Amino acid sequence: MKRKFFFPALQASWIYKVDKVMKNNKNAFTLIEALVSAAITAIGFAGVYGLVATSNTVISDTIDKEKLKFQNTEIIESIGADQSNIMEYHGKDLSNCAALSTSTGKDKQLIKLKNWCSKINGEVGTKRANDKRIIRVEKKQVGSNFVYIVSLEFNGKNDKKSVFMKQVFYAP
Repeated sequence: MKRKFFFPALQASWIYKVDKVMKNNKNAFTLIEALVSAAITAIGFAGVYGLVATSNTVISDTIDKEKLKFQNTEIIESIGADQSNIMEYHGKDLSNCAALSTSTGKDKQLIKLKNWCSKINGEVGTKRANDKRIIRVEKKQVGSNFVYIVSLEFNGKNDKKSVFMKQVFYAP
């Protein structure tokens, strides 16, 4: 229904034109629609930000665990190459580099232990309350032969990253 104005002068005025344009323009967004779309976009960005933060934490934890695995593998291989002195590594705690010691005349083994300790502290950080960095060596008889069972247990960042590795070596 068309408006009927009693004053023809008012019909030509700018108020009438603005009123007519506002009523006929149905394709434009209102302020409320713009605010709702901005809020929905903000919620979407918050979700993406949370996902990125979580993935960064997971990647960081995985990298630290891989560093511990690499150190374990290096230590197992070095101990396996030094089987004549294998019992020298038993019970060593690699969490305190200054407290490491070996028997008299076993300076090469002490140097290896201190290198491993400093590498682990550099890669994962210094020991925290619940962290373990222990080397254990057991000599067991299997049939008529003897074997050495070397086990390494390393934890980092308060037991959040644990690596346990075991290797069996035949005794000479």
